[in-house]
Amino acid sequence: MNTQSLKQYVDVVNGMIHLKLPEGFEARRVELTIVPVVEDKSQLSNFQQFLLDSPEMTDKEFQIIKEKREHLNQWK
Repeated sequence: MNTQSLKQYVDVVNGMIHLKLPEGFEARRVELTIVPVVEDKSQLSNFQQFLLDSPEMTDKEFQIIKEKREHLNQWK
């Protein structure tokens, strides 16, 4: 299972978005979820603000979790 993920903020121009996938991104089919970015923080719900203020996982942390998951999957 491919667990690559990507988060980008892009501008909508003439009703279209363009994004560049990072080198090595191998997926042939992806799921997109388009969410408008609210610039005015006063319009955010408490839950949305909670998510924005939450810490992000570093690539290193993700790799560690991925390796542990792969190790555990060997026991299935």
